[in-house]
Amino acid sequence: MSTIHDVAEKAGVSIKTVSRVLNDANSVSEKTRLRIEQAMQVLDFAPSAAAQMLRGRPTDLVAVIAEKLTTTPDSSEIIKGIQSVCESMGKMLIIGETGGQASIANRLVSDMRTRRVEAIIFATPFHREVTLNGMLGQTPAVLANCFEASPRFTQVVPDDEGGGYEAAQAVLQAGHSKIAFLQLIEDMVATGQRMRGFRRAMAEHGVRPDEAWMLYGATPADDEFSQLKDTIERLFATADCPTAILCGNDKMAMRVIFILQRRGLRVPEDVSVVGFDDFRLISEALDPGLTTVALPYREIGELAARQAFGAIQEPGILRVPCRAVMRGTVTAPRTGKGARR
Repeated sequence: MSTIHDVAEKAGVSIKTVSRVLNDANSVSEKTRLRIEQAMQVLDFAPSAAAQMLRGRPTDLVAVIAEKLTTTPDSSEIIKGIQSVCESMGKMLIIGETGGQASIANRLVSDMRTRRVEAIIFATPFHREVTLNGMLGQTPAVLANCFEASPRFTQVVPDDEGGGYEAAQAVLQAGHSKIAFLQLIEDMVATGQRMRGFRRAMAEHGVRPDEAWMLYGATPADDEFSQLKDTIERLFATADCPTAILCGNDKMAMRVIFILQRRGLRVPEDVSVVGFDDFRLISEALDPGLTTVALPYREIGELAARQAFGAIQEPGILRVPCRAVMRGTVTAPRTGKGARR
């Protein structure tokens, strides 16, 4: 790779003069500047990020420290949101993948700071608490889809409580009162928040939840839905069974629909089903299309990037709304005894 010394020799000037051109100094004549720029082009010389930072010149680089985000199909929309803002503002995005390992995250932060990035965005594939290292120094940082217990930075997260409320409203407004809620893994942040939203919507409609129908549809096992068939069996073990089922995500909802169909139950005629995420490879591929609550991954990415670049000044926690997307798996409950077994 060509160096600043090569450029100076090619242009017939001093290294100091080349440095002035790199830093937009106005003390260099236009003729000399042109000669130096032509030498850079011939030598395929690219100034280092550190050189561009001299005298306050920005590098136009922003870093994303991702935790398994690039390999998670639905939440990778966060990256797309960040990238769209970078393109609109003339910034270049650098992505470092940690694989969930703190040691790699520390090394990536150090590397990104060496490159003099203008900001670092930490992003996770699901809403969770993180602990950041102390190596950030003065580099601006934003958290996307995650948060710190003692916040030091802007944190952009989904409004999971509002999402639980929206999911319940989708079936309550259709006339359902016999509603089961198959939740995500117990210790996930989203699980508790969505349950609070669900209970708030039920209370507003004067409907008392059946606690026997508040179940976990996912487990921490490799096959997270290994117990889902047995869970559905429990819900439909007696004549008094739900007419609507809310699911922790769209993958769970898809499996619930298949299990119900194998029992001879129709969706939505016998049982209405609502998912969560709006993972379109599922929600739009099912027939009928899946009614679900959209996790605003792209919006989270866009807002995090704007925060990182200082286009918006909103310190603290920013919660992005989760909206219901009505498709074909919700309808009014059947009259009479409700869903058949």
